[in-house]
Amino acid sequence: MALMVVGLGAGGHAKVLIEIMRENPSCKLVGLLDPRPEMRGRDVLGVPVLGGDNLLPELARAEVDHFFVGLGGVGDNQPRQRLYQMALSFGLQPLQIIHPQAIISPSADLANGVMILAGAVVNADAIVGVNTIINTRAIVEHDCVIGDHVHLATGAQLAGGVHIDALAHIGIGAVILQGVHIGAGAVVGAGAVVLHNVAPGQIVIGIPARAKN
Repeated sequence: MALMVVGLGAGGHAKVLIEIMRENPSCKLVGLLDPRPEMRGRDVLGVPVLGGDNLLPELARAEVDHFFVGLGGVGDNQPRQRLYQMALSFGLQPLQIIHPQAIISPSADLANGVMILAGAVVNADAIVGVNTIINTRAIVEHDCVIGDHVHLATGAQLAGGVHIDALAHIGIGAVILQGVHIGAGAVVGAGAVVLHNVAPGQIVIGIPARAKN
């Protein structure tokens, strides 16, 4: 029996996830929820936008049993965290979405709701937390630990043993040196090269990365 799935969010990130899901015959995507009034009655790649998030309890009482967070994150991952926790509160289960062209080590530990996109690599003994995005061609090297609700953007590279705490955002093309610790809610700017630990909530940019003034 197919898993009945609803997507939370109807933007660009949802489009990417929809196309991955279409490769999985065990899932049936019922529709998307999005609070933006202009999205009502529209569709995203043929998937209908059913309405706002207020429909979630009704869907949970009916046939829907799984969800994914289709909202991306640029700097602030708290909205993604809130959607994830809201869906859990109604008894829905998070769906792992992994592109068939991602490379995942058999010793990697992937939590619920993880999204790993095309060309991404997750290497030996890496740990990836719930609702985390490993975006297109991002690299997570051996023994990295990535917390919950993190976004590792397109082409970002983590050397071995990097730790990234919950809700952090690693920008497109950023590079994190081996063993560096990125604190909770921190933001690493696009293309930055991080040589030293980053404090919780701090924003760093540049080569080498320094705190943004």
